[in-house]
Amino acid sequence: MPLPPALAAKLSKRGIIQNKHKSNEPVKKQDFKGLSSCPNKSNIYHECNLWCETHWKGVQTPDPKYFRNIQKLLVKFPLPSNWTEIFDKGTGRYYYWNMENDLVSWLPPKHPKSIKCQSAAKLRENRLKMREREERLEKEKENEKRDKDRDRDRESSDEEERSHRRREREREKEREKEREERKRRREERHRKRKEEIDPMDPAAYSDIPQGGWSDGLENNKTRADNTASGVLFQQRPYPAPGEVLAANKEKAKKEK
Repeated sequence: MPLPPALAAKLSKRGIIQNKHKSNEPVKKQDFKGLSSCPNKSNIYHECNLWCETHWKGVQTPDPKYFRNIQKLLVKFPLPSNWTEIFDKGTGRYYYWNMENDLVSWLPPKHPKSIKCQSAAKLRENRLKMREREERLEKEKENEKRDKDRDRDRESSDEEERSHRRREREREKEREKEREERKRRREERHRKRKEEIDPMDPAAYSDIPQGGWSDGLENNKTRADNTASGVLFQQRPYPAPGEVLAANKEKAKKEK
């Protein structure tokens, strides 16, 4: 069920509902004069709405007694050529408007108590424009602050990422040092084991690699010395154990 037109216009003006055909309609210029029949339009802080349109009917003709007094007043203080009188339906009174500088007065301009000032519509327009300008500046400040916060967060995130990468590089260097240290220890153990060869091991007096307890067995022929006539027998001149010990001792002295 569609809403009544008056209610739909009121809700649309307050921003509660949106007009579907708003984009196709031409943009209506804002009227700062207010409703002609509203008695409150002379108040610059008042903005006419649907309530004013439905409740204020205005005064169509001036009061006869007031009209006679105004005529007498104009005879005594005639209007200059650039001034004109306008009837206000909201208050039921005449006011006077200067067509050149857009000033208004409730009394004829030549009257000694006449106060010439800007119209309420002009003052209302200036006030609303000033409010819109302040709102725009406030929105720009909020956007600028949001951009600064976003940049600060981005810089903080970049700094955290750089710190994370720096810590990863440091951990990688530490792991590389540990690998190098393990490798050095393995080589050191291997060197010590090689230096501590049994004098009866053929590796102590030949260029063959150091073997284990299973080297030379029938099931391990691939690692045994195949240059001899048998697996467990090698036709080679074995040095005396004392010569091997003396050679190892001489080698140790040279290393020192």
